[in-house]
Amino acid sequence: MSGSRLFFAVCLIISVVAFVLAIPSTAPASAMPPAPSVGMGVWKAYNCEGCHTLYGQGGAYAPDLTHIYATRGGNYLREFLLNPGAFHPNQRQMPMFGLTKSETDNLLAFLQWVGAQPAAQTWPPRPINVSGGGSLAVQPLTSAANSSDANSDDPVTRGKYLFSNAPAICSTCHSLQADVVIVGPSLAGVANRAGSRVVGLSAEEYIRTSIVHPSEFIVPGFQDVMQKNFGDVLSSGQINDLIAYLMTQK
Repeated sequence: MSGSRLFFAVCLIISVVAFVLAIPSTAPASAMPPAPSVGMGVWKAYNCEGCHTLYGQGGAYAPDLTHIYATRGGNYLREFLLNPGAFHPNQRQMPMFGLTKSETDNLLAFLQWVGAQPAAQTWPPRPINVSGGGSLAVQPLTSAANSSDANSDDPVTRGKYLFSNAPAICSTCHSLQADVVIVGPSLAGVANRAGSRVVGLSAEEYIRTSIVHPSEFIVPGFQDVMQKNFGDVLSSGQINDLIAYLMTQK
């Protein structure tokens, strides 16, 4: 009888040790600073996750916001939250929540913190290739051929790529078709118009100022909602490439 009990006790100890060893060891997560922590409360209180995802978790009705702060910047997001309908008129719109300045500040701090975490550096995840099959991940919208345009020797080609891709993504707000308005004015024919907008400024100078300091020149009938940090987000070379491309829009 005692032998059976001893055998049972030994088996129990071995099982507990095996279970403990099987638990993966992870480094403790760094504490979230106060402002992002409050911002996460704002995120939950307004049920942002009902429509948006972070790291792919949440509602799939609206875009994933893991990298939204790095992509758009605080000024753009602040203006967007103030009046989302001004950015995508006559399209599916985000509700105007009427956030206070404090709520907005904390929510932006949370989104900035999310995008700065180590996990964000590998999001979205790389495709998983299975032997004998294709990728299990959704293929990116930009083709490999278009991706190579970003490293082209031609500044116009690079500018064309930037116009529709991060970090500029001008096509989100501007159309290249005449009289087609998304958020900002159509840029069809901008190379011809830009030189006559402001006395003493060439077309290239006008376009450059409009990119770096968009609030200086507001086209009549449009609001001052363009992203304000392109001078920080884009390199001087990228700005030159965008200008080279827009100067072909005649």
